[in-house]
Amino acid sequence: MKKIILCVFVSLCSVMISQAQTITIENTTSLQRSELVAVSADELGIKSGTDVVVRDVSNIERPTQWTYDGKLLMEVHARPHSKAVFTLQSGTPAAFRSWVDGRQYPERLDDIAFENDRIGFRIYGPALQRKGEKGYGYDLWVKRTTELVLGELYRNDPRLSFHLDYGKGVDCFAVGPTLGCGTPAMLQHGEIRFPWCYETYKILDKGPLRFTVQIDFPTTDDGITEHRILSIDKGSNFVESTVWFDGLKQPTDVLAGFPIRPAGAETLVKGGGYIQYADPTIEPDRYQSQVYVALLFPDQQVDIDVVQQHGVGILRGYTSNQRFHYYIGAAWSEFDVRSQQEWQSRIDGFMQARQAPLQVVVVK
Repeated sequence: MKKIILCVFVSLCSVMISQAQTITIENTTSLQRSELVAVSADELGIKSGTDVVVRDVSNIERPTQWTYDGKLLMEVHARPHSKAVFTLQSGTPAAFRSWVDGRQYPERLDDIAFENDRIGFRIYGPALQRKGEKGYGYDLWVKRTTELVLGELYRNDPRLSFHLDYGKGVDCFAVGPTLGCGTPAMLQHGEIRFPWCYETYKILDKGPLRFTVQIDFPTTDDGITEHRILSIDKGSNFVESTVWFDGLKQPTDVLAGFPIRPAGAETLVKGGGYIQYADPTIEPDRYQSQVYVALLFPDQQVDIDVVQQHGVGILRGYTSNQRFHYYIGAAWSEFDVRSQQEWQSRIDGFMQARQAPLQVVVVK
């Protein structure tokens, strides 16, 4: 019995931090930075999932989250050309509210919907495909609150419609037989090969700071299987998207895109590594607002173009299992981004931040 107790004690000690660690986050840019920083368990010298407490220089505990791939998420605010210092030690973290959420809604044709404190998305599911409805792309839920509201908006209340704004959010973005907001696809013979609905899914991260879901698609008649991982963070207008295809017989162009409506065509902006646009909503006269969308490609060389009335970023010569990585941006003029000029500023700041990540130094 003593040997068993000793082994358990040694095992517990192996995942605990022997003393407090200092984590210094350096902002080398001229931007004010407010974002999540991920530090790997290996860099911290502990096992992923270990109970830890992170405190700032005022000794205030800050929310953290272990991710599915073994990284500790920390929310960091850093002034231009400055350093933010935190301490990390063993302990039971406090229970913080979640700023992200998502789940499958089998009661609504297998939608997968997820949100953070700024924006929401939904992905159409197998039940919709079985009906034959052409729902290829990601749909948007625009919000006017930092609360998590999708569960409420999905309630089956005959007196309410999520296409009407009752004060918290609304679905006023048209998808139909398009790529919606940022959906990937193959480009074959100069035409978009529109994907249909996902087959299976797995929620990888559930908050409080990041939501991540993997969706996998049925294998096509020509042997191609598509996979996607989507992540949304607290405080961000941008969803990280990682896509890969199995079974390609030869290099193929792949893209991500959004439809361009005639009523908003003049707002399209094609930049270096990004494309953005002010969508006029389903019924402009009713909503009298704009939904700002964008696709950002800070990590791969793409061609920014217009294909079949879609603004797209095209990765040329894609081969099987290569990761196609990009960010999907969305905001609403009725909430935190009031104009397309402000949207451009937010895009510029995000792209600059991706090119100069916050620098992390761990002192054990």
